[in-house]
Amino acid sequence: MDIIGIDLGTTNSVATVYTEDGLKHISFDGDFLLPSVVNISNDGVMVGVKAKNMAMIAQENTAISVKRLMGTKETLTLNGKKFTPQEISSFIIKKIKETAEQEMDMEYKRCVVTVPAYFNENQRDATTQAVKLAGLEVLRVINEPTAAAISYGANRDEDILYGVYDLGGGTFDISIIENSEGLIEVLATKGDNHLGGDDFDKKLANLIWEKSGFDIELTKKLEIKLNQLAEKTKIALSNEDSVHIDEKFFAKKDGEALHLEVDVTKEEFEELIKEDIDRTIDLLLETLEESNNDIDDLEAIILTGGSSRIPLITNQILERTEKLPVLIEDPDKSVSIGAILQGAMIEGVDTDSILVDITPYSLGISTLKDEFSFDLILSKIILKNTPVPTSKTSRYYAMVEYQKKFQIDIYQGEDEENLDANVKIGEMLLTIENPVENGAIDVDFRLNQDGMLSVVGREIHTNEIVKGEFKTKVAKSTKHSNVKEMDILTEHDKVIVEKIDKILENDTILDEDKEDLKELKEKFVSAKSEEKASLEEEIIDSIFFLEGA
Repeated sequence: MDIIGIDLGTTNSVATVYTEDGLKHISFDGDFLLPSVVNISNDGVMVGVKAKNMAMIAQENTAISVKRLMGTKETLTLNGKKFTPQEISSFIIKKIKETAEQEMDMEYKRCVVTVPAYFNENQRDATTQAVKLAGLEVLRVINEPTAAAISYGANRDEDILYGVYDLGGGTFDISIIENSEGLIEVLATKGDNHLGGDDFDKKLANLIWEKSGFDIELTKKLEIKLNQLAEKTKIALSNEDSVHIDEKFFAKKDGEALHLEVDVTKEEFEELIKEDIDRTIDLLLETLEESNNDIDDLEAIILTGGSSRIPLITNQILERTEKLPVLIEDPDKSVSIGAILQGAMIEGVDTDSILVDITPYSLGISTLKDEFSFDLILSKIILKNTPVPTSKTSRYYAMVEYQKKFQIDIYQGEDEENLDANVKIGEMLLTIENPVENGAIDVDFRLNQDGMLSVVGREIHTNEIVKGEFKTKVAKSTKHSNVKEMDILTEHDKVIVEKIDKILENDTILDEDKEDLKELKEKFVSAKSEEKASLEEEIIDSIFFLEGA
């Protein structure tokens, strides 16, 4: 089966393929987690652990957490070139594709890719573009908690109503799901596309910085190193009551090394994130209400996503709902497992499951508030939590005789009175070739199983199928993009060595420091591939310190 199940994450991405022997998780540099970090140099594109390391010494050429920019008009400048978020994301997918092909010795042409349940049309469109740029066909786009539900519900015969609580690196989703003899039906969903483990890292990084007492500027380079340190501390605090941080060459002041030595307790960390965790539980209860159920109806709360391992989440959910949540098996892998199982379903493989998903937002158009007003409001056409695929028809009457063009502004959101509180996802221009005196058109708004919109019109008097051009708010990157010509580097020894040589040419560096760096360089050049990872980390720390923060 030439399909890859891809969990395209904010912090880490995961890929799973289907084999005759069962599911196989693709390995990246010895780990199934691929850091969603991209570094671009003159030699090519680095993705993953090596790019994450380079972020400390080449932050101006490195993109982190790009998923949060998907569906926006923002661009990133890396190594002097401008890239859209979907172009950067395509490098991550390209890395996944090439690694899978090398590891499995076969060509992969298609994928099922996951997105946060609360992604809107623009964000889904941008994700689809990224997949196509990477050279894969998009077989299906599914919601992350839905994918986790497929992973959890596959081969389960019992009838059960459960919530999927999905807290990842950059996003949070909650879905209420009913499993009835293999029919996995999503009843309601909510989320926050800017709440996740990355936010916890930043709060913890700020605490560590305050405790350091350093009287120096917190530069972008230092901030990246601090966030990486905070991430390690956060993970350790899931199992320890306190963590002692001891970084001897953390920064410089007036040419002197600054030693970072602080203690952080679990209690301090939990106090930082308690408000965020409470918000996720609020969303859980709101989603439950939207599904027309209450907490007593819920038989289980399933935790997935790497950040869901934080003990405070389990404790707070238990305290507020009196239900002990269950951490799904392999929370980092469950979404990609669900993605590849969805691919298997599409291919006709018997997985004993059928999926019915929903749209997370209402979809509508801008209309006048009333005949005596020029104020615009949202007129909903497809309501939130409607099962997909679905279609609804709306009729539009000509404002003038023989009107040839109709323009419709399309929005996603829930606020019917305040149009600006919703997200404008695009404009539809409908053109009638043979207009009539008192024209009217029926417009079908169709949401497919990916939650993607298409619009088809028909003139009611002549039955003419109306030509339409839907312009989204996301710039298309699939044409005239230089992504396809850029190589994904499997090795970047040359980049590291060049960085070392540049430091050694610097006359302001002490001779003893140069000697230490030369020694590291010699070890690195002659080391076997499995030994280079630890040496690289040591070299990156040395370069970071010698260049100054």
